[in-house]
Amino acid sequence: MLRDEMKLSEFKRRLVAGSFPAFPDLATALERLHFVQADPIRSPARAQDLMLRQRVVGYRAGDLEEGFEDLDAEEGYLFAYGFMKPEVWSDLRGRNREGLSELEKEVLAAVSRLGEAHPRDLDDEFGQRAVKNYWGGKSKETKRVLEELHDDGFLRVSRREKGIRIYQVPAEAIEEERDPVERFSRLTLLTARIFGPTTKSFLLSELKALNHLVPKRAERERAVEQLIAEGELEELMVEGINYLWKSEEWQLDGVPERVRILAPFDLLVRNRQRFEQVWNWRYRFEAYVPAAKRERGYYAMPLLWRDEVIGWVNAKVTGKRLEVEPGFASVRPREQRFRKALEEEVEAMAVFLGLESGAWEVTR
Repeated sequence: MLRDEMKLSEFKRRLVAGSFPAFPDLATALERLHFVQADPIRSPARAQDLMLRQRVVGYRAGDLEEGFEDLDAEEGYLFAYGFMKPEVWSDLRGRNREGLSELEKEVLAAVSRLGEAHPRDLDDEFGQRAVKNYWGGKSKETKRVLEELHDDGFLRVSRREKGIRIYQVPAEAIEEERDPVERFSRLTLLTARIFGPTTKSFLLSELKALNHLVPKRAERERAVEQLIAEGELEELMVEGINYLWKSEEWQLDGVPERVRILAPFDLLVRNRQRFEQVWNWRYRFEAYVPAAKRERGYYAMPLLWRDEVIGWVNAKVTGKRLEVEPGFASVRPREQRFRKALEEEVEAMAVFLGLESGAWEVTR
C-alpha cells in the first residue's frame, strides 16, 4: 500500500539519524551492515576506512585489512566491490566449472596446489603476458584470470599483503541448483537495506552486475514488485519521488550537533539523485575527472553539519600533519558551534590516521 507523502525535512532528518549506528567493534559492524564498499584510492585513507570510522567506535585506518583474516568475511562485487558476509558472497557466486577456459582451470589447479597464492606466485608457471584491463591499461594475464575466478566464486580472498589480494580455493564448491530469482531477490532486498530509502530505478541500476541471474529487465522489475507485495519493502512518496524502504529501520529522527567528513561513497551520499533532492546541490566524485575540469577537488569529501550536507572537504597528510581545506555549496556557517564541531572532527580524523593529537590545520 502506498504511504502518505513525507515532508522533505522529516525525510532528511531520518536519513541522517539512521545512517550512523555506533557499533562497538568491527565484527559487529560487518554482521549488521553485511557489506562495506571498498576503493583502492587512499586520500587520505581508503573509502572503506573512512566509512567505518563513522560507525565503529575507536576505528583506525587499516583496521579492516589487518583484521580481515579473523573476521567472518569475504570480498566480492555486489553493487560495487567490497567486504561482505559469507552468505552474501554465496548468493553472488556464478558459473559452474564447465564454463571455465583451459587457462582458468590451470590457474585454479595451481592455486589449489599452492594453498594460497599471491599473483606473482604464478609468474614462473604462466609467465607475465599482459592483456588489456577493465580501465584500458595493461595487467598480467594471470592476474586477470585470478580476478575473474574470484568474481565467479571459484577463488576467495583469504587475506591481503600490502593491499594485494592473496587467493585460495574455497572449502565449499559452488552449488549447481540454486534458484536465480530467489538469489536476485535476496540481494536486491539486502541492497535496499544497505542504501536506505531508494527509488526502484536506482536500485535496479545499482544491481546491473546481477543481470546474469535474471537477464530480462521485466523479470527483475517483477522481483522488486514482489518484494513490495510481500511487505518486504514499502513505498514512500517524498515531493513526488517514490522511494522504497523498510520503514521500521528509519524511525530515528534525533540528529546530533556535530560535523562529519564523509567518504565520497558513504551510504548517506552515494545515491546522487537522492542527494540532489535532499540537499539541493550537485555533488560528484572527481578523482577520474581531468584536473582542469574538477570543480571541488580530486577526492572532495562531503561535509555534513547536523542534517545538512553543506559542502565538501579536501584533506591530505603533509609530513606528519593533516591539512584540511573546506569548501561550501552556499554560505559557510558563521556560528562558533560549527567551527568547534569542525575542529573536533578534524582532530578525530587525525587520530584515525595515526597522527598525533593536534597535528592538523584547517585552511580558513
